[in-house]
Amino acid sequence: MLTHKNPYISRVQIKNFRNFLDADVFLEQKQVIIGENNVGKTNFLRAIQLILDKEFSDSDRQLGEDDFHDSIEDAMENGAEIEISLEIRNYEHNSKLVAQFADAVISDDPPTLKITYRFAPERNEFGKIINYQYQIFKGSMEDKKFTHEDRSFINIYVIKALRDVERELKSNRNSPLYKLVKQYEISKEDLEKIAGDLKDAAEGLLELDEIVHIKEALTSHFANLSGLQTDNEITFRTFDMDTEKLLYSLQVYMGIEERPVSELSLGLANLLYISLMLLLLKDKTVITVIKEEQFNELLTNEGGEILNKLYYRSEQDKYILTDEIAKEDSDLLYAFMDEHNYRHQPFTILAIEEPEAHLHPTLQRLIYREVLHTSNTSVIFTSHSTHLASITPLEYIVHIRKVGLGSSIYSTKDIAISSKEKKDIERYIDAKKGEIYFGKGVILVEGITEEYFIPAVAGMLDKSLDNYGIIVCNIDSTNFKPYIQLLQALNIPWTLCTDGDYYELEDYINKKKEKKQRRVYHIMETNDGRSKGWAGNENVNKILFDLGLTEDKNLSDADLNDNGCFVGYYTLEVDMMDNCESAGLNLIKSIFDDMKSGGEIMQTNFENRLDGGDYWGALDRIEGEISKGRFAQRLASELMMEIVPAYVEGCINKIIDKVTESYE
Repeated sequence: MLTHKNPYISRVQIKNFRNFLDADVFLEQKQVIIGENNVGKTNFLRAIQLILDKEFSDSDRQLGEDDFHDSIEDAMENGAEIEISLEIRNYEHNSKLVAQFADAVISDDPPTLKITYRFAPERNEFGKIINYQYQIFKGSMEDKKFTHEDRSFINIYVIKALRDVERELKSNRNSPLYKLVKQYEISKEDLEKIAGDLKDAAEGLLELDEIVHIKEALTSHFANLSGLQTDNEITFRTFDMDTEKLLYSLQVYMGIEERPVSELSLGLANLLYISLMLLLLKDKTVITVIKEEQFNELLTNEGGEILNKLYYRSEQDKYILTDEIAKEDSDLLYAFMDEHNYRHQPFTILAIEEPEAHLHPTLQRLIYREVLHTSNTSVIFTSHSTHLASITPLEYIVHIRKVGLGSSIYSTKDIAISSKEKKDIERYIDAKKGEIYFGKGVILVEGITEEYFIPAVAGMLDKSLDNYGIIVCNIDSTNFKPYIQLLQALNIPWTLCTDGDYYELEDYINKKKEKKQRRVYHIMETNDGRSKGWAGNENVNKILFDLGLTEDKNLSDADLNDNGCFVGYYTLEVDMMDNCESAGLNLIKSIFDDMKSGGEIMQTNFENRLDGGDYWGALDRIEGEISKGRFAQRLASELMMEIVPAYVEGCINKIIDKVTESYE
């Protein structure tokens, strides 16, 4: 497999354009852009198109008063400017791009190009604004214009959210299949031979008795109707198939029954269209099918022996690139073709708005896992799909959200977490279908009980989390740190709710120095005379300090709460039991009675534990007979406020305050 990846946009800066007052974001080769409706996802692509879209006309690039950010009053009267700049990386392996964009280079380490669009006033000799014009230039030199010729080397192609895939696939010159076939440069001689054979085969149609009879009958009728018209002989001919029409005639059919595009579901047609576009936009520096004459000519160049190693001869005397290629050979072949294959090709960044349109979730995950993890094409998606986000590598997420009067853009590109934590988060996000990305706010919890319990508590408080767009994310551990890093990077408000927990200590229990584990809760003295506090508090304090969110390693409960962290005393289940009055305890007893598998003795033992304050023993019975998850699910449906610990209510109120403030 060839390993070179296409050039990609590594940074976008936008000032005063539509949703964006002053946005600056670093990107990767693949990007999935998420955000609510009307936050600027389409306008983000539009900003890039103003520079790179070769289908845009001069009038498309000429902006107006409505294109300025809403906070700027009388923008064009006051001389405000719109500026958009793109930085591009991963071009240096291609000598043609290096030569074309020498004036755009702003860094050699890593090699980086910069292109800037500026919409600014023109003034007369007295400083009065007489007109507004745009200019697009390379690097930092305004006299080095970025032109249509430059877009023939690097450009962007945007597939709109409202797209007619069937029409695109069936049209002639605009069909991605036709464009793909043209890239293979099939010889004119081969096409002319096929066209001639088709014409000869079709001539037999004219000799059929039925066709002869139709022709004679039509001639007779026409003669009767045309009166004095003397030239009334009717002739039938089959088509003349020139080579272009032959290529146009190539259509895609699917399945055993060979269904045409018009009979495919919208989802399958979308899938087919995007697959063709990805093939069309692949780097064509390395030729995959070489004619014999061209192959022999390439062999004469220095380094040409690599061709004999990586190509095999077909039955039609052409040379086909093998599928499996080692990276070292791939690099050698690319360098050889880059030097000796002189044909021009564009490098196109593919942008797809709402790629999930009409696709079943399973198909979304299959095709976009291939695109995001395997394809070398640079791709930008805008999406509302949790299924797409769930299989997106962590560093490929871009989040656009409203901040103050405009929208800001946040990226996970440079998130500083270990590879192990990255894999853990990606597995979590995959399993949870990417929901963490789509919340206006997130409550991080460590277990299944909180996952069921907290939304129910919010409902009882008449503060439905759904109404605020808040999601509860159960990470099944107390390793909150990488999740907080992710949410901080994307500027998504968060709180966390965790147990007070215990310390695991080991004691020697006999002269043989055999060890036994014991749980110790809260303040205690260690063997060296130092005191320790809550394990839960200690864990959260360390996380906040390590992430630079606080300068104090020992925050009080109130300070932890101010930072969005709410820690229980024991665990949530025990804290609930400890918080209960008689009504709450009776509810817990009733639920256990309904869900247990044992008889009255088991129920009596459970109730005795509760009444005697042995809440850990009661929790052990719940875990052993029912499971914490099933019990929490049932309890959430019959909840009463007297069961709810104060820190849970505090956590809910805090995230609601954060979300509300972020949208004011």
